Amino acid sequence: MKRIYRKWMLAAVAAALLTTGCRKIDDLQKNPNVSDQASPKLLLTGIAYDMYDNAWSDYSYAHRMAQYFVLNFDYYGNQSYAWGAGSFDRYVTLRNVDRLEIEADKQGANLVTANYKAIAKFMRAWAYSRMASQMGDIPLSNAINASKGVYYPAYDKQKDVFKQCLQWLEESNTQLDSIIKVNPATTVEGDIFFSGDINKWRKAVNALSLRILIALSKKEGDAELNIKAKFNAIVSNPAKYPLMTENSDNLQMTYNSSDKSNNFPLFPTGGLFYVNRAPLCATWLDLLTAVKDARVFKIAQPASGIPDNPLDPFARYKGAKTGDIQSVVQDQTNQGKFASLNQAYWLKDASGIPCIQLGASETFFNIAEGINRGWATGDAAGAYKKGIELSAAFYGATEDPLFWAQPEVAYQGNNAAGLKQILTQKYVAFFGNSGYEAYYNYRRTGVPVFNIGPSNENGGLIPVRFSYPQSEYTNNGTNVKAAVQSQFGGADTRNDVMWLLK
Repeated sequence: MKRIYRKWMLAAVAAALLTTGCRKIDDLQKNPNVSDQASPKLLLTGIAYDMYDNAWSDYSYAHRMAQYFVLNFDYYGNQSYAWGAGSFDRYVTLRNVDRLEIEADKQGANLVTANYKAIAKFMRAWAYSRMASQMGDIPLSNAINASKGVYYPAYDKQKDVFKQCLQWLEESNTQLDSIIKVNPATTVEGDIFFSGDINKWRKAVNALSLRILIALSKKEGDAELNIKAKFNAIVSNPAKYPLMTENSDNLQMTYNSSDKSNNFPLFPTGGLFYVNRAPLCATWLDLLTAVKDARVFKIAQPASGIPDNPLDPFARYKGAKTGDIQSVVQDQTNQGKFASLNQAYWLKDASGIPCIQLGASETFFNIAEGINRGWATGDAAGAYKKGIELSAAFYGATEDPLFWAQPEVAYQGNNAAGLKQILTQKYVAFFGNSGYEAYYNYRRTGVPVFNIGPSNENGGLIPVRFSYPQSEYTNNGTNVKAAVQSQFGGADTRNDVMWLLK
């Protein structure tokens, strides 16, 4: 009997081994205690964190290059303008955007699924437009297609990338409009920016369309792009294309004091870095003090080494020059010659100040610029003023009547002088937010005039792009080289002029 039992046991074990041996290795690698399915709401949260440009990361690299701060100690970096490659990291985010749509579809045809898919179009437009703005031509039409056997995607023309982004945004606005008509109170889970408010997402969609259209200003004569008509369609029809009108509409990262992983990036000791190592830059600060702008008192801390002047409360707000030698800036900083970040304002607690990614102030400046350029009819002066007011309100400041009466501030009309005012005030308002937008707007317009001095290691030039990542030459060499050849004659440097700027 024992012999029969043993034979039965051996047969059972052998059968189990044979069954296991037939299982796919992928099945064996799965952890039965962990879900291998990502929910749409978790994917949306992760994508939103990925798209967030932290204005204070990397010691505020983007803000140094936009001449808001000046580093005075080379351990942390410099203002050499000798930067190198851009980043394709957003393709990781785009893979998650694809997954968001897949997981949303699994929920069936309903408003929740439609919400996720409409927002996914915004996320695509955001990611692709950012990479194209940074480098030029990029893979799009065949990107994220490894599952279809496309491992080496060809590059799409920068023009085609922006056309596709505008098309996605148009589709997103239309889809969100249809959803809201069915249920005005519909929401979406996992949204860290608007707490699920689809109406605010729709405003963000159209605000991004305006940002892209303005970025294409040098191409206003391109009949295929039809920039003027698209811009006019948006600003002249708020029912079809609602836009951000108040700071409560801002797409922004809001920090909190309860979760340390989401504290304000400089809290609690980071502010010391800006006081000791990064004084405010004269390029930005001089624009405010020249017109006695009340935002100065909120944003900046006066230079400790400059005495009070009862007749001029702005006298102690002096900035360092980006082009000066770092050791000179450091010596002057130690002497208290420069204003710095106002810790009492920015670091009042762990929640700090929100970081705008796309805001109402910028939207009104974009409207004003388009009207100034003749792309639409309307009140450019009113939009210009509203942009300043919203920026001041964001920082908790109020401009007095004397400020508005100054010739430098009062709108000078739909002409070159008025355009310069709009661009200047947009630059002022970008402080502390919006990633590289201040640099991109300077690159497009030359406003304001950037300081260039002996610290510049780029032949006295401000770069106009980022080169392609070295990893792309390793992984997709044939296609990146073809893109570089077609755009720049084989060069891939920070000074090559992309289609967008020609």
